[in-house]
Amino acid sequence: MQTSADQNTGKHGRRSRAPLWIAVLGLGCLFSGVHQPAQAQTLPWSINGSTPAEIKTVPVEQFIVGSDKTEFGALRFIGGIVLSGGAEFGGFSGLIVTEDGKGLLAVSDVGQWFSAEINRENGRISGLENTVIGPIRDANGDALNKGRKWYADAEGLAWNDGQVIMSFERQSGKVRTADLAKKGFLAPASILPESKPLNSIKGNRGIEAIAVPPAGSAFDGSLIAIGERILSAGHHSGWVLTGAKSRRFKIRRRGDFDITDAEFLPNGDLLILERRFSLTLGSAVRIRRISAADFTPERLSTGIILDGLDLMTADLTHQIDNMEGMAVRVAPDGTPIILLISDDNLNFFQRTLLLEFALRPEEFGVIPQPRPAAANLPRG
Repeated sequence: MQTSADQNTGKHGRRSRAPLWIAVLGLGCLFSGVHQPAQAQTLPWSINGSTPAEIKTVPVEQFIVGSDKTEFGALRFIGGIVLSGGAEFGGFSGLIVTEDGKGLLAVSDVGQWFSAEINRENGRISGLENTVIGPIRDANGDALNKGRKWYADAEGLAWNDGQVIMSFERQSGKVRTADLAKKGFLAPASILPESKPLNSIKGNRGIEAIAVPPAGSAFDGSLIAIGERILSAGHHSGWVLTGAKSRRFKIRRRGDFDITDAEFLPNGDLLILERRFSLTLGSAVRIRRISAADFTPERLSTGIILDGLDLMTADLTHQIDNMEGMAVRVAPDGTPIILLISDDNLNFFQRTLLLEFALRPEEFGVIPQPRPAAANLPRG
């Protein structure tokens, strides 16, 4: 078990992927006050305005308790940890990880940032250090949540050149950006003008996932936003936001699963993280891969209903909870590494899990992509 209450962090460099966005995930904790930490050299975002958070971690060595099985569908389980803190810690639903796998940024659905550095032993996550939190702030520098969850129900998170992009379920500004590289946790979350077409969406099944397409892909320069359960003719709805233009698309809904996050592979394939909660069917998590060949302007103009291949499905016989956040990085050998985080809803009976998987290259024709030249590119 590991405990961390440090507060250092730093800055980075990254290849440009798309417009002005970055996303982060946060969490609530029982600490208050503003902290001005010294900057380390491992993180691309500043943590000015943060507060040290004491976090305990316990390793997750098996994805199925009592089983040494490591291969699950197209994924190989690497390892994970269970996180715990104070009564206000948890609720994570958006995630970013640096390309070297050492830095983690998250945002919570109660309007908090969470930053940490990841420790590893023998290639597996063993704990966290330099853990800090801070409120997402509005243009006046005040906490965006104003004491009410729905004011800052942050869900999705993405990063681009020092900017984070956050999606919100119930905010009138469904997508916001913040300059974490320069201003850290003191940066105001400003409404992204391009997200105006999404503002008419109401309720708590709104925009859950956002993703920035990789450079050179069909939608390079755009932002992808997908609803948790915004249905059109029974299928999930997503949007391609490009400047003042927006294009709506559909993803086939299968098995009563809701969409909780999305992220691109380097080759332009889109990964979808899904969650099911059902008293009759039971709870489960699924990851789907939508081919880059289908996710193009030409294919979307035909009215295609995107579907894709299932990479993994796991139920409560596995070490899962309410998995809501996903980030992807590329290992030095080109293997895509998938990091998942769960939203415990600040519920005593749930857990905050951080789980890591490798995408098996021999499955479904997935070929590892070369790692970008820059050493520390955040992905989320």
